[in-house]
Amino acid sequence: MPINQQGTTEACRKTAFGLAQRFGVRLEALHLCAAPWQRMAYSTELSPFYSQELIDIGREQVSLEQSEARKWFDHALQAHPRVSADFVSLEGPTSQMVASRSRVADISVVPTIGTQDELFWGAVRDGALFQSGRPMLAVPERAPLHFGETLVVAWKDGVEAVRAVTAAAPFLATAKRICLVTVDEGDHVDQTMTAMADYLTEAGLKVGASKIVPKADDVGEALLLEAASKEGSLLVMGAYGHWRWREWAFGGVTEHVLRNATMPVLMAH
Repeated sequence: MPINQQGTTEACRKTAFGLAQRFGVRLEALHLCAAPWQRMAYSTELSPFYSQELIDIGREQVSLEQSEARKWFDHALQAHPRVSADFVSLEGPTSQMVASRSRVADISVVPTIGTQDELFWGAVRDGALFQSGRPMLAVPERAPLHFGETLVVAWKDGVEAVRAVTAAAPFLATAKRICLVTVDEGDHVDQTMTAMADYLTEAGLKVGASKIVPKADDVGEALLLEAASKEGSLLVMGAYGHWRWREWAFGGVTEHVLRNATMPVLMAH
């Protein structure tokens, strides 16, 4: 659970602690802050003495932010006494630090797009989703406390979707309903959804498969509407099937879902 000096959103806090209690796992609250050297305005004209003074000021700021983050964590831990949790604070580039710790975690719990301090959280999502090799759970601010009763798995024949299904294994094992859906994009017929449904059925899971037709080629909105129509839903999907610069330049399914989801979304890249 990445946090800054103010912690994270209420929805992320409740979700992360709730999952830790539900699955009997240990939670890590990862505090991220810029190192003292990152806080210096670059200038070749600064004297060594003045540079050291700025670094000392930066160290004081780091210490203050760590103290505030620790207070937030202690308060959160008091609200969830049944959960085992650790506080870890790292200094350095946000995305790199998140990626490093996410690689030794099952999943990272982060806010969706639109949260205050989006520059910070954008770097967090970048590290958790694109650089870690691990899945990310994106949680909107008004996400329900109880989810996963229904899994809506967005299927597309690609590595990202396969990794998302694999990452969802703990949720698949406890879900009451699993809905495998593919979006009819009109350009080709994907025959692999039946194969994936058979694969999950062989694992002893009850799976329903369906095809949805988006309005005006809005794939992301079609997926969100399908997930929202199910009780206690968790949307499972691959992220950024195209090159990321294309998603940023022209918009994309992943970005639309991260901006507009009303339920938690499990993503893998």
